[in-house]
Amino acid sequence: MLYLSDIAKYIKVKIPTIKKISAGVIDASATESVGVFDNNRSRSTRIALGGAKNTRYSKQQITILVHWGKTQKECFNKATELYKLFFGVSDVTISGNHIAFFTAYEPQSIGFTQDKIYEYLIPVDIYINKEE
Repeated sequence: MLYLSDIAKYIKVKIPTIKKISAGVIDASATESVGVFDNNRSRSTRIALGGAKNTRYSKQQITILVHWGKTQKECFNKATELYKLFFGVSDVTISGNHIAFFTAYEPQSIGFTQDKIYEYLIPVDIYINKEE
């Protein structure tokens, strides 16, 4: 099982300039914060032909919220850095889970907060190999 906190730790190790990162919530009072969330898209369970014993991987969908800086450019640059962490990446191990590959979607601007902190969303699909 891959938890949101596992993804948050992975991001923190890969991009140490991110000081505030959390799972399921962000620090809205901070000028620079990242949150990792379950994606609320409808999930379909994938079962291979031949049943569960032949199913080799599962898919987990997450969204990364980038709450960063007072300018759109600042936020876009940090969102792009995070996007590149996942885009085209394969054969990674996170908390004992073998990730076959990620499918990352380009950062999407969602505007800014009342405090004028810009925000971007990055949807990511994670394909996790089944334990042998």
